[in-house]
Amino acid sequence: MSGHQRDNVAPVPMTVFVKLFATFRVNRFPTRHMEFPVGSTVREALSALAIPEQEVAICMVNGHSKEIDHILCDGDTLSLFPPVGGG
Repeated sequence: MSGHQRDNVAPVPMTVFVKLFATFRVNRFPTRHMEFPVGSTVREALSALAIPEQEVAICMVNGHSKEIDHILCDGDTLSLFPPVGGG
């Protein structure tokens, strides 16, 4: 197969396991595998989930705290937490 024929093939998306916590689960889901274009950031995942950036208190990728500009990789686990109140 020549390189020109490959150019017409759509890129394979990456799969990220998304875990939502507390109020982020309302009208969404607790956990789900989602597909994103390769090179997507946490910010782009938030946009796809309709979660405003300012509502994210903790963002973790594979158990490590990350900023919203972090680039996701195939197979990553993205965990998103809103601010949690309590006493």
